[in-house]
Amino acid sequence: MKKYWIMIWEMGKAEFRMRDQGTLLGFLWTLLHPLVYYLVLYGLFSKWMGQRISDFPLYLIIGIVQWNFFASGTSAAITTIMSHGSYIKSINFPKSVLVFSSIVAVLLSHLLELIILIVFWLIVKGHIGIAVVGLIPLLLLNVYLVSAIGFILATVGVYFLDMARIWGIFTSIGLFLTPIFYSLDMLSRDKQLLINMNPMTHIITASRIILIENKMPPLQGLIYVFIVSTVVLAIGYNIFKSKEGNFIEKI
Repeated sequence: MKKYWIMIWEMGKAEFRMRDQGTLLGFLWTLLHPLVYYLVLYGLFSKWMGQRISDFPLYLIIGIVQWNFFASGTSAAITTIMSHGSYIKSINFPKSVLVFSSIVAVLLSHLLELIILIVFWLIVKGHIGIAVVGLIPLLLLNVYLVSAIGFILATVGVYFLDMARIWGIFTSIGLFLTPIFYSLDMLSRDKQLLINMNPMTHIITASRIILIENKMPPLQGLIYVFIVSTVVLAIGYNIFKSKEGNFIEKI
């Protein structure tokens, strides 16, 4: 098992380094996507939402950074099997390593975003509270959720080559079904119940409680995310394992 984790880490690092190699801005492209989202949403909603949500600039960037990891991590899993055909053709290579390594590559980008987020927090708040350590288990929970969904998407992505585009539409819709630039208390009761079914709602809300309020978040929502992730992972991993023997036929 240890050698698999080393393999996942090394492959993830290699993929992270290679992703933007040779481009004009290099790894800065990693940060450009959430930055553009932030500038657009802040420009559109700051006057209105800023009156209803305290610390709206920090509130907004926390939501964008956490959502961006979810969207990018799950999207990366879709193409990982098809883009590593030489590994798939190796009988002894554990195929699940490819899913985890693709998420690790996105995770490294996410860590850069979190560092910038904390710097932004310092600029806005002027101090770091002890509650910031709560971001560590929250990060692991987010990785767990992304991995769970990633196994399903990686399998589907082998058989349906349009899955990356379809999932891109879903994540675009999900951006508006997650309280990134608005707060739940602005919605009706039935809409709040719908939005609360989204696991990312609880991860983003917990992140804001930690960074804005300097408190540890309540566990109920995070337990819900853990249970959902566990169920999805059990389903997704079993589907992946049952189909991985046929991947070579699709490469």
